[in-house]
Amino acid sequence: MRQSVTELQIDVGLSITVADDGDWIVKADGREFKLEEISDFYRAWLLLERPYPDVKAAFDQIALNVNVTIPFPFAKLIGSALKAKSGQWTDRAMTWVSFLTETEKASLKDLFIEARDSKWASQKSRQLARQYLNEIERSGQSG
Repeated sequence: MRQSVTELQIDVGLSITVADDGDWIVKADGREFKLEEISDFYRAWLLLERPYPDVKAAFDQIALNVNVTIPFPFAKLIGSALKAKSGQWTDRAMTWVSFLTETEKASLKDLFIEARDSKWASQKSRQLARQYLNEIERSGQSG
């Protein structure tokens, strides 16, 4: 008998699941934190060390198992990592941006501008930020 998965382990004592009210939450050392604002997502950055398709599949399965209609907000996780102004987390987050919808990318426009113009982001991340900004401009979505 297959056990139905309802949470994704990120690290020891750290996991993401869905609360009874349908909100995505981080469980950290027995405490629960809602994932609502971009600033709430720093506890989930370790997910960025994994391949996006694996994490998306895991969250899709959890959403199915707990019958939640709100998909995991990947754009906010990526935005949180970009906001940190950390070269390491920006590099990791940038590898996930291509999986976002045009609307989700547009919602991160200001953070792409910061990364593009920054000294802390790697050259590769600055180039990706420039590329995503060009895509946003072409698609006519200005966030």
